[in-house]
Amino acid sequence: MKDIKVSDTHNYAIVGHAHDGKTSLGEAILHSSGATHALGSVAAGTSVLNILPEEKERKTTMTSCAFSYDAGGKHFTLVDTPGDSNFAADAQIVLQRLDGAVLVVSAVDGARVGTDRMYRYCREHQIPIVAFVNGLDRERASFEAALESLEKIEAKPVPLTLPIGEHEQFSGVVDLWTGRAYGASGEMDPPAELAAQIAVARERLVEDAAECDDAILEKYLEEGELSAEDLRQALLSGTREGKILPVVCGAATRELGITPLVHAIADLLPSAADRAAPFTTASGEQIAPDPDAPFTAQVIKTTIDRYTGTLSIFRVVSGRLHPDTPILDATRDGKERVGKLFLMRGAEHVEVPEAGPGDVVAVAKLKHVHTGDALTAEKGGIALAQMTIPQGVISYAIRAKSKGDEDKVFSSLGRLVEEDPTLQLGRDPSTGEYLLTGRGELHVRMTVHKLHRMFGVDVDLRTPKVPYRETVKKKAENIEGKLKKQSGGKGMFGVCYLTIEPLPRGAGIEFSDEIVGGAIPRNLIPAVEKGVIEAAAAGPLAGYPVVDVRVRCIDGKHHSVDSNEMAFKLAGSFGFKAAIEAASPTLLEPVMNLHVAVPDHCVGDVMGDLSSRRGRVGSGEAQGTSQVIAAQVPMSELLEYASALTSITGGQGEFHMDRRGPGPKERSVLAGRPPTRSGRRGSASRAYTELASRWNASRRRSASSSRRRPRSTRAATRRATCDSQRRAARCRSRRSSSPRCCSR
Repeated sequence: MKDIKVSDTHNYAIVGHAHDGKTSLGEAILHSSGATHALGSVAAGTSVLNILPEEKERKTTMTSCAFSYDAGGKHFTLVDTPGDSNFAADAQIVLQRLDGAVLVVSAVDGARVGTDRMYRYCREHQIPIVAFVNGLDRERASFEAALESLEKIEAKPVPLTLPIGEHEQFSGVVDLWTGRAYGASGEMDPPAELAAQIAVARERLVEDAAECDDAILEKYLEEGELSAEDLRQALLSGTREGKILPVVCGAATRELGITPLVHAIADLLPSAADRAAPFTTASGEQIAPDPDAPFTAQVIKTTIDRYTGTLSIFRVVSGRLHPDTPILDATRDGKERVGKLFLMRGAEHVEVPEAGPGDVVAVAKLKHVHTGDALTAEKGGIALAQMTIPQGVISYAIRAKSKGDEDKVFSSLGRLVEEDPTLQLGRDPSTGEYLLTGRGELHVRMTVHKLHRMFGVDVDLRTPKVPYRETVKKKAENIEGKLKKQSGGKGMFGVCYLTIEPLPRGAGIEFSDEIVGGAIPRNLIPAVEKGVIEAAAAGPLAGYPVVDVRVRCIDGKHHSVDSNEMAFKLAGSFGFKAAIEAASPTLLEPVMNLHVAVPDHCVGDVMGDLSSRRGRVGSGEAQGTSQVIAAQVPMSELLEYASALTSITGGQGEFHMDRRGPGPKERSVLAGRPPTRSGRRGSASRAYTELASRWNASRRRSASSSRRRPRSTRAATRRATCDSQRRAARCRSRRSSSPRCCSR
């Protein structure tokens, strides 16, 4: 690696939809390039790119895995990425700092939702792409259909190879660029029976390539043919500018079509010297990959090992780095010291003496470094622009199974959050629950599985409580709140008159002091406000906090001796409860802005499902092979939406939701009547059951209070009882046993 130039260093990712053969293709590339001694198999559990036990068990990629190797005098770093929407954010983070991508397309299913997602992401970040149509040896495989599906995602596919045979008869490919064929036994002559088809396909290739460069196009129109160098230059220009999508075909598990793909990666995808676009300073200036410049790097991934600790994987942008060198974390302004440098080869770490521009290396035990951080020389380094980190979309309430494990659980989860920046762990102040937020249900559950495997602690996952709120629909004026306890000696007396009115959503609670003339002393008005705020913590309908109301204290009464802070605090509380009952209380539920991307044939089913969840569904918007549906749906209906969407779309749909976009954040769902819910079972029904039980309990308390004797009657009874007791005491003191004395 030390003797390889920056222009011969290539870093690329393998991306695409889940289960289209990305990892198998990576294994085939490594074996074909001589980086591994045997062809790894996902099905057999021998893949060097699936390093987690969870990946081997489920036979799918869940985290990006880097493998560095040398081939043909060049240095490559291949990054195998997950395609499942639960883990695809990990691929998006790593892609931001790589030089190119290989987009895997199924020969049977064509471009799907995950294919479209990653293609658009690469285009958005100006990442050059080469496509590989995989699985041509399978039943129902079609190279032409796969090319048509790529056109639907707004790509311009340009085949570099043609398949020899199809389905069970698929035996190799013809390289249209070089004119050679490649089969199971290696390089060979193209089949004579395909000569006419090859000639037509090559002519189309030359035409499509020539259109990418005006000078070469003019030369082609004049001469009718292009030299090998002109064709290479035209393909190179078209690929790097995103004008064309070069397509290679084959079957990864049989290592067919791999050689032309390896050539395309080396010749068409840019090197570390060619692609400076993603590396800019905080002010937007591009950074040249100069080995003599001050050291600059960016962390693209962090992994946590129970025994070796944190492993930070970073891409060197400029300068050189040697072991035992002090560096600065420019993002967090912290000093670190680099120990040994390693190349990543799956689960294996190979020590190297130095790292230069374009190299992807790892360093262990950097204390405070996280994914996305910029690393620079201790003096003279350059601050890099920040990377984009996708946020989680689904939350689960989490708690330790054993009471004594709380500290261990949250410290261990903190380490996993360091490893995966798309995870968030926090406390919901509305409900008091600790929430673990991820990109999907499987993402969160696999995190819990890793927590048990790595740290030996178990947690309970459950759907979070819905933060319902209560408010009022109309204005109620001059409502009395009164506390009067005066039975001799120092008593308690306080009276306030409140007016309550609704406010716009998100306004919270406002308290307004409008007392004039000293009806309530200035020093006692804060006690009224405190009583109002405390009473607002539990509304009359179901005990949820009251929001979006203005409470005005307009008048009151006080006693020179018996009035104090406690008296007016209780008076404020009583007055608020009476006022909100008079102002038509109603319940609010949070509403989420939901965006769902699904295949065209699933649009009707998804829209119908959203409507059944009380959603307000907008029109769909075409995006490649998908339709993006925007809707506003109550949070209680989306607590387990990920699994429902997977069931409806067969795993081809994905979604994200938030409460930050336009539209109503909360919706009135209850106005003096219990909620009812029929039909679908699950978290939404449980949320409604909980809500109904709280409503019924509140109604029972209210009914019980209404059946009690009036306050005046109860007070009179207490006074009569006290008078009788005092007379009895006087009789005893006089040693009188006359019963008439006590009964008068």
